[in-house]
Amino acid sequence: MFDLPSLLVPQQKYFGLSIGRNSLRAVEVKNGQVQTYAEVMLPEGIYQEGVVVDQTKFVIALKQLLSQGKFSTMYVVVCFSEFLAFNREHVLPVIADDEIHEAVSRRVKDLFPFPEADLYFDWKILDRNQAGIRVIVVAVQKKVLDSLITALQAAGLKPLSFEPGGGALAKLLALKNGQQALVVEVNRRGAYVTLLDGEKALFTTVVNYTTQDTPQTYFQNVVQNVNEISDYYKNKGVLKPEAVQLILTGEVATRDWAQELTKRIQYPVKILTSPLNNPAFNKAFAAASTTVAPPHDPQAINLLPPATQQLYDQERTQTFYRALIAQILVVMSVLAVSSLAVFLTVQLQKQNLENQVKVLTGKLQNQQAETQKLLLFNAQAKNVVTLSPLRKTPRNKIAAILSILPATIHVSQLDYDDNKLMFTISGLAERREELLAFKSKLEDTQEFRQITLPLGSLETPINIKFTMTLVSNL
Repeated sequence: MFDLPSLLVPQQKYFGLSIGRNSLRAVEVKNGQVQTYAEVMLPEGIYQEGVVVDQTKFVIALKQLLSQGKFSTMYVVVCFSEFLAFNREHVLPVIADDEIHEAVSRRVKDLFPFPEADLYFDWKILDRNQAGIRVIVVAVQKKVLDSLITALQAAGLKPLSFEPGGGALAKLLALKNGQQALVVEVNRRGAYVTLLDGEKALFTTVVNYTTQDTPQTYFQNVVQNVNEISDYYKNKGVLKPEAVQLILTGEVATRDWAQELTKRIQYPVKILTSPLNNPAFNKAFAAASTTVAPPHDPQAINLLPPATQQLYDQERTQTFYRALIAQILVVMSVLAVSSLAVFLTVQLQKQNLENQVKVLTGKLQNQQAETQKLLLFNAQAKNVVTLSPLRKTPRNKIAAILSILPATIHVSQLDYDDNKLMFTISGLAERREELLAFKSKLEDTQEFRQITLPLGSLETPINIKFTMTLVSNL
């Protein structure tokens, strides 16, 4: 992946976006403080098996969210419903970090019940020892993520990262190795129960809340799913009761729910909070607080598709070169100011020398004519030597050209005829419109009395080889 100096290309600001079955929630954080947040409820029928099938309604909801939140950036870190993702733990032999992705790629078809071509996947190192490297591999179906990306980009957003909601909450919980949690996300239309072991999600189940259910049956179904997951993984020897706590989050994560769960569940119950003091925004806050790492980073999960990452790399490269050109122009400006200072100093010296010549001429008027001529000749010769640095040069004209030269026009040769005061520029323009615009800007500078661009240079619309002549004003 292309990496550039942060001095020239600063890190992008972003906000966190939680995409749920029935809602969109977003939070922007700066230095740990919430700057703004917003939520929009989604209408029915937007999803089908996790895929956004009604792009129009989804994009409208995203734009409403942006309008409410007035976020300072269009870059976004996204977490989506945990049940759409697949998690598998795998042990690799001891290999170098730059070989892990290839090794995982060879096993994807064995780890997940889908063809590798239908999945986006990423991995993260859990631990390593002499026996091998233990990684967690997370995957999502391409059709699910592609539908989200299409909608996000249609709304003008630029996603930097995708991660299941359970992974985002795990970062917010900051569970250490050996610590486990049953995360119960209770919403108005359903609930998720996720078992976390440290930073990895072992299992997620969905508890639906249908129109036929009462609040009591909904609560009982949640309790039943929590107990079933607990018993299953306890019997497998995975769940350690002494290390488990139940974390309550979501739209209806209230004290009443926590108190009732305490009566029915054997584990300590805690409501997950954030600076917003609204559990419904926990996922969005966790996403906003995440340090974004690129795909295939050994310490993070990012399911951003490779093609999207490549676009960001290209954009970052262009930003780098634009910043570099700007710095070059600043240096040239400093040089121009320095040259002006030198010019003024020389002018002052010239004036002093002229005064000295006048004094000498007056003293020598009474001497013989030949001696006077010789002395006068010598004084004039000194003036010529002193004033030679003041000879006109094309420096200012070159600076005028470079100051308006766009990044899409690449100059390969620049010649200057001192006798004709004529510049000849040769190069390659990416598009005909940009070459014509460059010629127009040169004419606007009024630095040149004649600018010639042969019509033959404009025959092709792109990748135009050109030669342009510019005759300087006196």
